[in-house]
Amino acid sequence: MELTLFLDHQCNLRCTYCYNGEKFTRRMSSDTMKKAVALALERPAGELHVSFFGGEPLMHQDLVRETVDYVEQAVAAKQGPKPNLLFLMNTNATLIDDRALELMAPPRRWSVFVSLDGPKRIHDQFRVNAAGRGSFDDVVAGLERLRDAGIPRAILAVFGPVAAPALGETLRTILPFEPGRIQFSANYRDEWTEESIEGLRAGLDDAGDVVMDLFRSGVTVPVEPLHSKILTHLKGGIPCPSRCLLGGTELTVSPTGKLYPCAQMVGEDSDDTHVIGHVDRGVDPAALARLQTAKDRVEQTCAECELRDRCQSQCGCRHVALSGELGRITATLCEIEAAYIDASDRVAETLFLEKCQTFLGYYYGKTWQAAQGAGLTQLRRSRDD
Repeated sequence: MELTLFLDHQCNLRCTYCYNGEKFTRRMSSDTMKKAVALALERPAGELHVSFFGGEPLMHQDLVRETVDYVEQAVAAKQGPKPNLLFLMNTNATLIDDRALELMAPPRRWSVFVSLDGPKRIHDQFRVNAAGRGSFDDVVAGLERLRDAGIPRAILAVFGPVAAPALGETLRTILPFEPGRIQFSANYRDEWTEESIEGLRAGLDDAGDVVMDLFRSGVTVPVEPLHSKILTHLKGGIPCPSRCLLGGTELTVSPTGKLYPCAQMVGEDSDDTHVIGHVDRGVDPAALARLQTAKDRVEQTCAECELRDRCQSQCGCRHVALSGELGRITATLCEIEAAYIDASDRVAETLFLEKCQTFLGYYYGKTWQAAQGAGLTQLRRSRDD
């Protein structure tokens, strides 16, 4: 179970592509937070991930600390099996200070997701502060503090048509901060053309070269979506929970107490189209089922596609970003997903044929097993197309 607390709409940055709308102050109350935690603890014990989101959640370190203390106390007091706790922070890293590092230090389990969109010349075009100045230097300073403190971290790099050709350069910029995971994430709200898709393919090829060199040197860092696309081939498809379940194992709570199936659907919290309940009443099964049914319409659209089992067309937040409507996608998603698949297959084919031991051990070892009959040289998509 992942409980995402959307602490405030306010942020100290003004990223040009932000999907959360206008920045304004509406802070989550302690009462709403406690009701949200109670809802999460009603789910069966196992893993409980408590994620802080916004806006910039570290603008409210006092509320983050109060939440962490409250969750730990509530779990300790829970009767019967107790979930394993993991806290997650989605942050721009510009407000990382000694207090934040102390809160995230072991023995607590934390994973910090930091947004860094590439080298300074790219990052500073899109991730600016309220005065319009680039944030690269401040983000790097925060990342260095996390790295030096040994706090587990992942790095998210958002890209549009401008940044897509530089994905290899972006990856080279990110690696010195030693993230446990790297995620490339397309801005689906941007204007994608045939030319920009070709730029994306070039950028992914360069990033793929970096990934191959990492494996050859004995280093394993999952670089998404290439990593997941390789697994889809080995597994013969995208298994749960990799597929979007839209509220099945995830619950997002807005400052007003409304419940959403995904943090990317909150926006300014002024449209109830994607609301599935309230902390005072819990999840509305009918509202959730309605959204899931709408999302699943995409399966009809994609039924005949040979890449269906390796594609993230079922992701509800991508539907909304692309078309504003659950269950409807555009050709942009198809082209981007196909580019991901081609790039990942090139990486996998090359390293497989080289018999790269780090690659073979990572994907064919104990962690993941190839689906019966699968082989990385037997691609689902012909290179002669």
